[in-house]
Amino acid sequence: MTAAVLALWGREIRVFLRDRARVVGVLAQPVLFWVVFGFGFAGSVVVPGSDAGYLQYLLPGMVALTVLFTAIYSTLSVVEDRQSGVLQAVLVAPQPRAALVLGVVLGGTTLAVGQAALIGALGPTVGLWPGLAGTAVALLAAVLLAVTFCAFGFVMAWRLRTGRAYHAVMNVVLIPVWLLSGAFFPEAGASAAVALAMRLNPATYGVGLLRYGMGGLPDAIPGTTLSLGLCLGVSVGVAGLALGLAARTARRSAP
Repeated sequence: MTAAVLALWGREIRVFLRDRARVVGVLAQPVLFWVVFGFGFAGSVVVPGSDAGYLQYLLPGMVALTVLFTAIYSTLSVVEDRQSGVLQAVLVAPQPRAALVLGVVLGGTTLAVGQAALIGALGPTVGLWPGLAGTAVALLAAVLLAVTFCAFGFVMAWRLRTGRAYHAVMNVVLIPVWLLSGAFFPEAGASAAVALAMRLNPATYGVGLLRYGMGGLPDAIPGTTLSLGLCLGVSVGVAGLALGLAARTARRSAP
């Protein structure tokens, strides 16, 4: 099983790196958003307790955006492999279907975290110096977010038959999830309904964990209202549930 997982993981990495336009697009989009939104909304969004400015608050949100989009769209390969016949060939191999899930999720997580690290490296330009412990927590947050959304993307890709359907469903899901995660604006000042939606959104806790890591422990970047323990606990639990759901989906239904 280990050999199968590593083979599928390596294939995900190779397929991504061969598509240079995709690599550039994934990196350029969050940086562009960060600069445009950071300067454009700097005078409109008030971050409680922050004197550093909106660019600092927004950077972890851009890291989360990179993770979410890379993780989700890496699992589009499941749809493409079904159409090309590769998926059927993998399924008839004498390996449990969990190997397929782990290979796809591991590949997508590696890509998402690697690109998120490049965006997060811009932190010192806005005064964020997380240190070793903070960097470790930020990387853990990125891994947990990536596992969650890779697994969720796998479940959707397993059930949807075309790339167009996958893109349509993911666009409807991803943008609200990101906007309501605290990535773009803080919970303080939001309406009661929006604040509740943010608390129910699992991505909110991953973004919160990113803010603790990038802000340097034990403090978080101003604007964070959740505790470190709550962010970590929910992020770990949701990632485990998502991975379990993906494994169950692959085991109990036909591709």
